[in-house]
Amino acid sequence: MTSKKQPPVVHDPYTAYVRQTLSDQGIPRHKQARIVARVVELELVSVQQKFAGIRGWTRSQLILLEQHFGKPGSPASKSFALEKSEHQRNASQWNAILKLSDAPQRCIFQRGHALAVPEDAALAAIDESGAWVVISGAKVPKGKVSFQVTHMTPLPAPRVAVLDDESRIADKIAALFSRQGIQASIFSDVDSLLEVIRVQPFEAYILSWDNAAEATPESVIQHIRETQKSTTHITVLSGELHKQPTIVQDISLMVECYRVSVMEKPLVLEILGKTFHNILFRSLDSHPC
Repeated sequence: MTSKKQPPVVHDPYTAYVRQTLSDQGIPRHKQARIVARVVELELVSVQQKFAGIRGWTRSQLILLEQHFGKPGSPASKSFALEKSEHQRNASQWNAILKLSDAPQRCIFQRGHALAVPEDAALAAIDESGAWVVISGAKVPKGKVSFQVTHMTPLPAPRVAVLDDESRIADKIAALFSRQGIQASIFSDVDSLLEVIRVQPFEAYILSWDNAAEATPESVIQHIRETQKSTTHITVLSGELHKQPTIVQDISLMVECYRVSVMEKPLVLEILGKTFHNILFRSLDSHPC
């Protein structure tokens, strides 16, 4: 039996140049193919094959790449480098998670060069599961690529509204969020919440559907989505989904029309906490400011 013939490897020096250019900008290797795919308007898998040397670049693709990245040592390349230098301050500002205490904090930082000895730096930036994290240089894991933090501005804690007339549940959520660097404002009725968000909306909402006053948060959801035109995250809580079919129908309508998520009571607080941490801290993953 003959073995399956492997595709020939194409050794293209320009691929190495593009990779090096992106690396110089601090773009991790695992994200470079996606950037190049946007430049040449190809599927990601196709660019990954080209990066692996399985396929080569066509002339038209090389033209697009050269227009964007220039050629090694060419005037276009030098112009690209000059433009990068002139705009380096803005281009190197990134959203990140600041981890200097038990409670994380959002921040904006200016990224400098890669650190050869991170433990000598007061602060260092690392890529952690697709998000920039600023930590003490002494805590950078051995062998982990890290970058200099030339400037860092902490941001206010994200604000979340919690609507639940059961103070025991609301207080547990607020305590959990406080440990995670999230500010939770508790409301026991729909009207008081509406009064506040008309003046100052929140970044996310947790709304209990099971209120003794029989006033569901439907009007709050409609105000957020229709009046404020906001796509902010809304989680609806209910402990009656298996008891009252009408509640299932009502909440299903909210999911369909207003893209809310649903969690059942009794809550698993750890899951709720991780969910909102991802929404409020990691929704800004690795995005330049």
